[in-house]
Amino acid sequence: MGEFSKTDLSSAVVFIPGFLGTEIYEEGILTKKLWPVIDPLLHRRMALNINGEPNTDSKGNYLTYPGEVFETYWPFLGGHNQTKIFLDALRNAGINVVKVPYDWRLDLSHKNTMKAVEEGINYALTYTKGKPVTIVAHSAGGLVARYYLLKNPDAPVENFINIGSPNLGTPRAMKSLIMGDNLGVPILVNAICKKMVQNILSVYQLLPGERFVNVYNEIYKDFNYTTFYFDEYNNITDYNSTKKYIEDNYNLDLFKQGMLFRDEIENGKLNSSINEYRFVGYRRSNIVQIIRTQESKCRILFGTGDGVVPIKSADMNDNNAKVYYFDLSHMGLLSNSVVSRVEGKAVRKRNYTKIHELIINIIKGREIDNPEKFPPLNVNVHS
Repeated sequence: MGEFSKTDLSSAVVFIPGFLGTEIYEEGILTKKLWPVIDPLLHRRMALNINGEPNTDSKGNYLTYPGEVFETYWPFLGGHNQTKIFLDALRNAGINVVKVPYDWRLDLSHKNTMKAVEEGINYALTYTKGKPVTIVAHSAGGLVARYYLLKNPDAPVENFINIGSPNLGTPRAMKSLIMGDNLGVPILVNAICKKMVQNILSVYQLLPGERFVNVYNEIYKDFNYTTFYFDEYNNITDYNSTKKYIEDNYNLDLFKQGMLFRDEIENGKLNSSINEYRFVGYRRSNIVQIIRTQESKCRILFGTGDGVVPIKSADMNDNNAKVYYFDLSHMGLLSNSVVSRVEGKAVRKRNYTKIHELIINIIKGREIDNPEKFPPLNVNVHS
């Protein structure tokens, strides 16, 4: 189980972090923390085998395992503490926070992960005295939560709040396979990340599927958007060709598993008794397509989103939830702030309060405003 904070017995949230949001340890003669650390050599050791699993001991137990959900990244590098800011806002409002750690490298529907979610819900129920709880999930954690709720429709959950979740996938996952991607974390090295993610199933589960392509085909109909990965060199011109390219060049079994997971996420319907809310960032350059111009060179085309997740993935392009849009980045959605870097230190340029207020009101069962109307989508695409 994760760490818990106890304040007001009347309300509780189960918080599920995103990719990179949980510690990873390696068992051995000496137990080593592999994540988060600043040593790239340890990052290499987070890579998985061809089956998408860690190495095991003689009894079949994984040699790497998740620790706790952490709230601050490397304060000595300027303070990546958006998660702490968010969770402290909930705690200061008298809300109990139950954090759910999980191994974000594995299948997002892994039995251990589903067990961790269930344990988190059960613990939260001790605070609410059996009253249904709220799940708040950031980024890939939203897919973990959605899968759990689809498979457990009678779970005692009243509200499901997903923040910047790649509900229809994100081309950043494809970029990580092709070129590597440090996701804005300065201590990660792209080349190491590229090697590390090749057998990470969750990355394949984050790849855009056909529904993503169809949505953006409509948005960019004058742009001839036929696939999220268009390869002029290999003449890839549609989604089926994209699938074949991935199958031919990457881990075929993990890709198939990833698309089966995506099909369940995109086509499953939550229990109608669960109130779903989606918080979406916009006005940040966001990868929407990757064009391969030569054997080893790519050109990236950008649309708009939160910098990691395109708008139409986070809002899922349907009418099954209340959706709120904010001019914030992927992590800024948690901290309510726009963050820039000056001489290696994080500086918040301006602060917001509305996201935190909205979420606190939802958790406490207060009436909230209607979803904000999103301004016309900026469909400009640039290299």
